[in-house]
Amino acid sequence: MIWQKIRGGLMITFSVITCPCHLPIVLPLLAALLAGTPAAILIAKYTGWVYGVMTVLFALTLGLALQWTNQPIAAECDPQLPNSVNKTMMQIASKGVKHE
Repeated sequence: MIWQKIRGGLMITFSVITCPCHLPIVLPLLAALLAGTPAAILIAKYTGWVYGVMTVLFALTLGLALQWTNQPIAAECDPQLPNSVNKTMMQIASKGVKHE
């Protein structure tokens, strides 16, 4: 149950990082952090492709985050009352008890 919330939170974080509106800031920072590695060379050489892939990743991670964080937890959504409580409530409702 709690793992769904954690997974959803991680996906939300990843989708914010890969969001197309943040990419002009994030991509140069990522290239600077990876300076001197083959990954930085690929980012510099194929910038357009990187933007495309990051946009697709954004859509996928946002969809997963929304799906994982909006799943109802069965124990919280459908509490089961004991039969004695339900019977008592039905008797009160049928008698028409008035509150003053």
